[in-house]
Amino acid sequence: MKYRYIPSCVMLVAGLITCILCIVQGWPVDTSLVALVIVLVLFYIIGQIAAQVVGKVQADRIAMEEAERKLEEEEARRREQEEEEQAEEEKTEQTEKEDDE
Repeated sequence: MKYRYIPSCVMLVAGLITCILCIVQGWPVDTSLVALVIVLVLFYIIGQIAAQVVGKVQADRIAMEEAERKLEEEEARRREQEEEEQAEEEKTEQTEKEDDE
């Protein structure tokens, strides 16, 4: 699946930001690790949700494009049938005129 790396990337970026903030603020190692674990778990869950949403949106877009393509094909077929019917009608009219003369 194309979107399987989204949760990991989101989680790692959040973890990096958390580590930087803990170092800058001078938090003790125990507190920093607890905060890091909580952030990693939460943002992994958020990343999973984001990956599911992106996958769903892509699937819907692909389905919509497929439906539009089928609709266009159906319209093209309908136009071709109408043109053939018109050509047949013109032929019959011409043959009727020739028969009348």
